[in-house]
Amino acid sequence: MVVDCKPFAPRFSQNSTYTGNVRILGGDHPTLIRVRAWTKCGATSSQKPPHFWNSGKDDDPYALGAHHFIAAIITKHLIFSLCGKLELPNFHLSEGMARIGCGKSGGCRTCRRRKVKCDERRPTCDRCQQSKRDCEGYAAEHRFVSENARAERYAQKKQLPQTAQPKSQSPQDLVILSSSKPCPGPNLGLQGFEDNIYVSFLLSNLFLGIPASSPWPGVDTDNNAASCATTCVRALATMYFGRVHHQKYTTTRGQELYGKALVSLNHELQDPQSGMSLSTVTSAMILEIYELVSFNSMSGWLKHAGGVGRLIELRGPWRHQSPMGRNILEANRVIIIINCLIKRKRCFLSSTDWKTVPWAQEPESKTSISYLHDILSDVPGLMENADTIQFSDIASEVSLSCRDLVLHQLASLWTTLYEWRVSWQLQNPASSWEAPSTTDQNPFPTAFHFSSLIHANAITLYNATLLLLFKIGFQVLGPSFNPLYYSLHLPHGIDYGPHIPPTLTLNTRAIAIEICKSVEYHFQEERRGGGTLFLLFPLRLAWQTFEQSSVEAAWIQGVMEMIADSTAIEISRGLTSHRLT
Repeated sequence: MVVDCKPFAPRFSQNSTYTGNVRILGGDHPTLIRVRAWTKCGATSSQKPPHFWNSGKDDDPYALGAHHFIAAIITKHLIFSLCGKLELPNFHLSEGMARIGCGKSGGCRTCRRRKVKCDERRPTCDRCQQSKRDCEGYAAEHRFVSENARAERYAQKKQLPQTAQPKSQSPQDLVILSSSKPCPGPNLGLQGFEDNIYVSFLLSNLFLGIPASSPWPGVDTDNNAASCATTCVRALATMYFGRVHHQKYTTTRGQELYGKALVSLNHELQDPQSGMSLSTVTSAMILEIYELVSFNSMSGWLKHAGGVGRLIELRGPWRHQSPMGRNILEANRVIIIINCLIKRKRCFLSSTDWKTVPWAQEPESKTSISYLHDILSDVPGLMENADTIQFSDIASEVSLSCRDLVLHQLASLWTTLYEWRVSWQLQNPASSWEAPSTTDQNPFPTAFHFSSLIHANAITLYNATLLLLFKIGFQVLGPSFNPLYYSLHLPHGIDYGPHIPPTLTLNTRAIAIEICKSVEYHFQEERRGGGTLFLLFPLRLAWQTFEQSSVEAAWIQGVMEMIADSTAIEISRGLTSHRLT
């Protein structure tokens, strides 16, 4: 099976800086603040050449936004795009404020932490790529530099009276007139900055480890649906901040904003035009994550996931051919499929149109993990067919015919999955390795490490899909089911690193252990927030595989509790309390 595809990787421009001056006038002399900020743009000439599923490497971490559980990256880009809509009050800098934010170094976070020189190549620096490290990207490069002394000299030189009007400024100067009252002291309250503090904390913690380099396609700030999305962002950020810091008042405020967001979203859904907009879909996406953070029950999340899936289905595959629409679809595909897996009902994404039309105009934008999602989308329908055989009262000869059909579908899907695994390994050789575990009370002596989070997510999602197919095989054929036959046609001599090759006899316990061995990598400090989001679904399936009284099952339950405690993702507590698939 050979399918051509190239990755779509939006970029930052290396030269897209904006340097301007913000002048705050008031008191005896003006205060001048120099502001420098990076701006987003499309792909640049420095972008790496495209690659193919059967010949290239899918190792670009900035393609991550289209492929992962709960749409974390797309939501992060949306929040970045909406941050500018949260109003900042006018303020004066106190005399002692010299700098806020990043230091003078323009290097990436990884190089700055390692204290090595960074070449500052964007979106990922060459030094990180050559050392096979995750480039964590660049800090939000907004620099506030106090230039009071310089402003005083300027004022003395010009001898401007207090009532004089400022001269016209250059296009890069922004003049903000304030009252001539004295500047407030250092006890300036933070109430006016709460929204910005909460959103910044959300991006820095819940989405830790997820690059924010590919630009959000844009939200019309005059659109009511975009205003609804802003309310959703505020609700999520406020709730998350309150959860992590155990602040009841802040948590209550987040709940109030959540109620307003629901009312606003319901209003948008009643409008035939705005109800089909991408802004409305993104609002529902953000409220999905709110449910993950706020509640340990899956009922609310399932309702939101079903709602998002229904919105996307009503929009149809043709409305997702633009980069923006395609990114929204990619970000939600796994969520929609998981919802169908829990319900054990066929997924609309399994149709040929939904697997082809969104990428028809730009076939190179479909990556190898997108093809893995294609395979996963067929599993809910296979589950439904297996249930029909097991629980229906149809005649024996009809039941036998249906059973043969399910086995044929299972064989086809399993073969395709194995072929995907071979192709992935050829594209990404030496992308994972095994090392002694450094975690206490870990029942597994070794742990897997990966070149990047996208490599880790690909392998864990592949293993999760294997576990689902095993369950269907056991349901139809019983304990005698063995998938070794499906791997006989695969090429030999491929080095799969520390992972089990498809050509070896598999068992569910070995697959579940592989998922567990990736926990340590996902939990590393530099990616704990984003890493745990991607791990929830595979880790739940691994927990279902072990005997509930086993050491491994107890360890996974402890991991889920730790996820809730350290990241405030409350739903992880409920993932090991009952079985849903």
